[in-house]
Amino acid sequence: QRDRVLESARTLIIGAAPETGSASELPELGVTPAVRHDGHFFIYPSRLSAHVRAMVDTGMAQFLAIEDEAKAQNIWARKRIKFTAEITEINRQNDQFSVLSDIFVSHHGPTMNLIRDFTDFHMLKLLPVSGVMVLGFAKAYQLEGPMLDVAAHLRES
Repeated sequence: QRDRVLESARTLIIGAAPETGSASELPELGVTPAVRHDGHFFIYPSRLSAHVRAMVDTGMAQFLAIEDEAKAQNIWARKRIKFTAEITEINRQNDQFSVLSDIFVSHHGPTMNLIRDFTDFHMLKLLPVSGVMVLGFAKAYQLEGPMLDVAAHLRES
């Protein structure tokens, strides 16, 4: 089930700690298209967005992959995975940048060809540290490590 939730996620919701010196202590939120390649998530967001600056500056953020509302059997129990991840940038000169850009085109359409050379956009690799997977009522699981392995069935709040 974990892989099905992760593979079906076309976008990730992002939550990042505010930038140092920010007037607000509230998290910065956003959403971005994502691709999963070789077991890792990659995103290509613009640093003009506050949530992107926050996660790049701290090198860490939280992400949410959630089942499409239209496909959910129960709106109260949408399948989802929330995970904390370390973030590393894939340099444009790295061969992987071109490969990933092509994968973005095949998954999300030709807009990637338009924004591929925009310098405010950055290719980021997400390395999960831990997370929680919810598959329904009383079906919550602690996840650990870069492959988000199931570590425990959560039974208490």
